[in-house]
Amino acid sequence: MKKYAIIGFGGAGYNAAKEVRQRDPEAVIDVYSDTDTGPYNPMLTTYYVKGAIPYDALFPFGDLEAVKRELNLNIHTDCPVTGLVPEEKKLRFADGREAAYDKILISTGASAVMPPIPGLNLPGVFKMRTAKDAVALRELLESGQVKSCLVIGASWVGIKVVEDMAAYRIPCTLVDGAKWMFYVAAFEATAKRAQQDLEAKGVPVYCEQMLDHIEQEADGQLTAVMQNGRRFTAGTVAVCIGVRMNVGFLKDSSVAMGRGVLVDRYMQTNYPGIYAAGDCCEAIDIQSGTHRNIGVWFNANKQGQVAGANMAGTPMEFDANVLVNLAHYMDYDFISIGDVSACKPEDEVYEYEDGRYYIRAVRDGKAIKCINMIGSADSNGIVKNAFIKAIENPEADLDIKTICFLKGKGFPDPFINFLGGKSLD
Repeated sequence: MKKYAIIGFGGAGYNAAKEVRQRDPEAVIDVYSDTDTGPYNPMLTTYYVKGAIPYDALFPFGDLEAVKRELNLNIHTDCPVTGLVPEEKKLRFADGREAAYDKILISTGASAVMPPIPGLNLPGVFKMRTAKDAVALRELLESGQVKSCLVIGASWVGIKVVEDMAAYRIPCTLVDGAKWMFYVAAFEATAKRAQQDLEAKGVPVYCEQMLDHIEQEADGQLTAVMQNGRRFTAGTVAVCIGVRMNVGFLKDSSVAMGRGVLVDRYMQTNYPGIYAAGDCCEAIDIQSGTHRNIGVWFNANKQGQVAGANMAGTPMEFDANVLVNLAHYMDYDFISIGDVSACKPEDEVYEYEDGRYYIRAVRDGKAIKCINMIGSADSNGIVKNAFIKAIENPEADLDIKTICFLKGKGFPDPFINFLGGKSLD
């Protein structure tokens, strides 16, 4: 009877456990989690805050007890893992105990960054990542005590917090330290359009504003002071400036690391029998061929499935790792597919705009590097698949079904040709 350990129990951990159980019904599966809730999707937390979904909808696989029964798991929520001895496949715990396993999965996820900036611990300053964070924010907003909000970080989470404030009709200002919104994913031209739309809806946006510290005023208001001296005052402050991978317990383990745990296409680390999946790891990006963390729910679930299959002895590869950033907020849709940082001034640029779509795409010869689209929510999956196929086989044309779909959705022929298609009369 084999023994498996899963450290962390989000989407990756759940899917790994499910895959192992399906392939090894008699196995012992020990799960070590720092929460007593079921696996949840962090990106749904803001939907709960604004009342778009009920609390239970945060947990797509059910509560912890239901998952435990379904997969016959031993779940430990009061036994922190403090170390790993990978060559012995052994875990160390906070109470000094150790336990050895046949296979181990690291799926500890990531946490919202709260840097050591003075004032971040003041009442009224909050972050948004966990289900607990969402419950606390919703209770605060429903209390009626919040009269204004400053969101620091024009990120995928920050923009959803802005949307939450709009749902409660709370005046909100958005600031970011980068040159423009969605800086790691958007071309400047795309970002400027997103900013103009947001400001037209009553949300001021200020970029190139690096936070220095936060002060509390005599009336209880909070003032965020920027490094350039500019001051922004509001009743509450949301800090949404990124995430940090939860890998601190591995610092003395000699497991290969970048910002997160490095894995191969089988989700295995540099040690046989030790795997990693989800937001804590860096898998191989099929566009660049290098390791990259792409922390989205789909990737976490798929990586967990692949890791679980390989842990149970069935070879499976993860090949879906490509940069995709998606923002849907306040009736606005923006998606970026590919690596905007790889684009160069000499690359070929395609740009299109009408009353429905804005598209900006860049390629170097046959290779498409990045696509930004606004207003394409019902076509994002098709374009993403076309992008991936172009990476896998740059000489291949789009299939007729994809071309017909894109034409039916009103995409112009030059864009379809840019993706590798051929115009149809």
